[in-house]
Amino acid sequence: MSYKYDPDTHVCQHFSTAVTCATTEESTCTKKPDPACTCTTDTTTTTSTGDPHLTFAHGGRADFKGDSHAWYNMLSARNTTFNMLFIHDDFHNPYKLVHGSAMKGAAWVVRTNVTGRIVTIEYNASASAPTRAMVRVSGSDVGVWVSHSGKPFTVENVRVEMREKKLAGIGKNGAWHGVALIVSTGQWRMSVWNKPFPNAAANPGKALLNMHIEALYDADHDVVAPHGLIGQSYDGDGEGVSGALDDYQADEVTTKAMAEGAIEGKAENYKMAGKFAVEFRFARFDKLAAKPRDVSALSGSKTKQDSVSMSAGAGGDGEER
Repeated sequence: MSYKYDPDTHVCQHFSTAVTCATTEESTCTKKPDPACTCTTDTTTTTSTGDPHLTFAHGGRADFKGDSHAWYNMLSARNTTFNMLFIHDDFHNPYKLVHGSAMKGAAWVVRTNVTGRIVTIEYNASASAPTRAMVRVSGSDVGVWVSHSGKPFTVENVRVEMREKKLAGIGKNGAWHGVALIVSTGQWRMSVWNKPFPNAAANPGKALLNMHIEALYDADHDVVAPHGLIGQSYDGDGEGVSGALDDYQADEVTTKAMAEGAIEGKAENYKMAGKFAVEFRFARFDKLAAKPRDVSALSGSKTKQDSVSMSAGAGGDGEER
């Protein structure tokens, strides 16, 4: 058999190329022409794990290391900005040492749809429980902590809450259950999970964030086309684009991929001046109109999808490597 599937790690292996499937079913491991294999993408949710991997709304994936202690934009849409903090770190995984990075902070800026007030939300990875998020609203000097034990925070169309939610495609059982911070705007639902590093005994006191984005409307045909590292994949073409992936075959790995081929421009174009910054080369926060990216200009591999998912995500647990 020229390809195989490991049900414990969800790795689909064909010769020297491995990818991680989102479910525990061996049937998702599908042979492709040498030297690769792939996982079928007929599910409606696309999330991923690893030293940060991105998965896109129409399929496709890419690895993104980022610069250390740098904020990058994940989603920029009209009245919504979602940024993540990347920090370089070492993953002491069983049988493998990965010098990579993890997402360790999340920040949002949302403009409400009635009065136009600005809401900021901040959440950080922590190895100590419980975790909580800070929410501030323009015009008020007092911030509000949102936690799992407390009530959701709502103002106009914005809702911030922490509750139990399953993240598919994580861990050895195909999903990871945990408390998620969920930020909803009526058009977007963005979820972030705080979790310890895998192989916790060898990575004491370390935590990271996994994230997921869901469009609750027809984002593919919005007059203000979304952008950001992940947001740009809502481009209306139903085509998945995959970019640079790191090679994890060696016992000691230093990651370097920056999603080349799958994103418009360069990684540096998505670096933000700060956690609550909204401006960058492809910013959409204040736009009244903006065209989607030109997929034909991307050098990554392209695959037409039979069905289009309206969700995408990124993770950083390195567990599958």
